[in-house]
Amino acid sequence: PKMQSYTLDMNKAGPMMLDALIRIKNEVDPALTFRRSGREGICGKCAMNIDGVNTLACLCRIPTDTAKESRIYPLPHTYVVKDLVPDLTQFYKQYKSIKPYLQRDNQPADGK
Repeated sequence: PKMQSYTLDMNKAGPMMLDALIRIKNEVDPALTFRRSGREGICGKCAMNIDGVNTLACLCRIPTDTAKESRIYPLPHTYVVKDLVPDLTQFYKQYKSIKPYLQRDNQPADGK
């Protein structure tokens, strides 16, 4: 793995780290790879380590001290597919094994 530095005009960026990552991908480095989806902190797709804290990029505000660098890494203890994209194979295996959803004890009489 290698680290890459980017410089952005923070006056043109949205307030969240995900906004900055999207600007980097759209305007600076189209090869930068990360997951994202709803941008509301529900799905967890944009989970990564930002400044030493595992968090969601869509919920993590860009620091107001623009002189301070932020460091963004993929989630720790996961294999990395590319850039900030972790391999979630093991996560989905565990998720499937615990069945974290509502389940009926019996089927309805009409089969629906």
